[in-house]
Amino acid sequence: MSRSLLLVLSLACMLACKRAPSDHGHEHGAGRGHEHGAASTSEPERPDESVTVYQEGLELFMEYPAFVVGQPSPLVAHFTDARDSNGFHVVTKGRVTATLRYADGTEERFVAEKLLRDGIFKPEVRPTKAGEGTLTLRLEGEQVSGTVDVGKVVVYPTAAAAVAAAPPEEGGEATVGFLKEQQWKTQYATAPAEPRVLQGGVRANGELKPVAGQSAELSAPVAGRLSVGDKVVHLGQRVRKGEVLVRLLPTSSASGTDLASVEMEAARARAELGLAEREVKRAEEMFAGKAIPEKQLDAARVAHEVAAARVVATERQLALYRSTQSGSAVGPGGAAFELRSPVDGVVSFADVIPGAVVEAGRLLVSVVNPERLWLEARVFEADAPKVERSSGASFSVAGFEHEFSVDEKTGRRVAVGSVVDRATRTVPIIFELPNPDGVLKPGMFAKVTLYTGQTVRGVAIPESALVDDNGKPTVYVMEGGESFFKRAVRVGVRSGGYVQVLEGVKEGERVVSRGAYEIKLSTATGAIPEHGHQH
Repeated sequence: MSRSLLLVLSLACMLACKRAPSDHGHEHGAGRGHEHGAASTSEPERPDESVTVYQEGLELFMEYPAFVVGQPSPLVAHFTDARDSNGFHVVTKGRVTATLRYADGTEERFVAEKLLRDGIFKPEVRPTKAGEGTLTLRLEGEQVSGTVDVGKVVVYPTAAAAVAAAPPEEGGEATVGFLKEQQWKTQYATAPAEPRVLQGGVRANGELKPVAGQSAELSAPVAGRLSVGDKVVHLGQRVRKGEVLVRLLPTSSASGTDLASVEMEAARARAELGLAEREVKRAEEMFAGKAIPEKQLDAARVAHEVAAARVVATERQLALYRSTQSGSAVGPGGAAFELRSPVDGVVSFADVIPGAVVEAGRLLVSVVNPERLWLEARVFEADAPKVERSSGASFSVAGFEHEFSVDEKTGRRVAVGSVVDRATRTVPIIFELPNPDGVLKPGMFAKVTLYTGQTVRGVAIPESALVDDNGKPTVYVMEGGESFFKRAVRVGVRSGGYVQVLEGVKEGERVVSRGAYEIKLSTATGAIPEHGHQH
């Protein structure tokens, strides 16, 4: 074979290979590395267009090559169900209709009957005439339906015209990538920065406690044996006031010495009751003369009630001792002490083994009424004057996504401490709140914001959008559907799950309200691809 013939064959092969279409399909950046069939190889590559729109409970993130007459433009449309602010969801069912409406009123429609894969539809637009128009995408499906207005678009007569009209690339704020496939696998959501009226507040640590008088601990009054055959009380059991929880059969150690001690306690209780009655009478007279505050009168009355209850308890205990000494029975099992629940509530502790011998003073059962709780916040002394007249508070508890609140409509302020704790330099402030479903438990710790009564209007974002970056509050602001700006922010008032942003975020910008830590971790580990992903 001659050298000239070999040269001709080599040139033909090179031309054929050059014209062969790409075998890796359409890349995520719609114009990167794609061939469009009808496009001439002499025409320049069309620039990419990208749009992110929130409408009708949907988030649309879409990439596509610029529209050119007669050339196909695949719309890589990522649809996300954005109705749940606690976490967006990938769309897994439906069909999409893209409508291109020209300035003269004519329309062209392009349909994707099914998903390319979860969350992604790919209708192919092939415009027939140049000019300005509008583009809308209609999603119809069982999961969610809605229409997203993409806005104004331009159909160019040639790819060269599209390239010429493309804005120059400008250097600016660095972005962080987080792909839709990653977002859909995590608890992810965004929220706009928007004006809000926030309650001024003071931050404090707090604890949920039983309401005073709505919890009790029942201990063995004497050494004895727990009754056998009775129903055994257990943790979580709901009990009524006066219900017998434990029967204790005294052992021989319940001697006369024990009886003398109980008689002395009964006498002391009666004496204290008499003193409490006189204190109440004196406090009422002084309050009538405006010599003391009402809080001091209330304290005297509470002391009187406690003393009266103690008298009742000691007299009952004395009667039981005497019946034990005489051998008379107080129950079906013979002479026994009956420990009854003093409140309606739930058993929070139980150490009752039938037949077991217990010593005097051993804790057997605890009962708490969880229908109402106290929230005790510990405020640092410098902030104490700001919350002296606080009318309410909001608080968060580990394990719950939403905040709880207490105010004059849902509860009440019980007391504000008048003494600073020497060890913690804090002042307690107590609120009472309802707990009808019992989801809050006594003993839980809480992060509390106490309202100061002042209101502030400003741009605010969900508090869940804040992440700690080396001690600085930081947020991720959406630049596009899969790209974000990492911004340090200066925050102000926090109230009701929102935080005022003084610097770093502008009104109208969207921040990642759920999943910000996942973005931070993925950037730290280098898990985000640099070149995007293919479709």
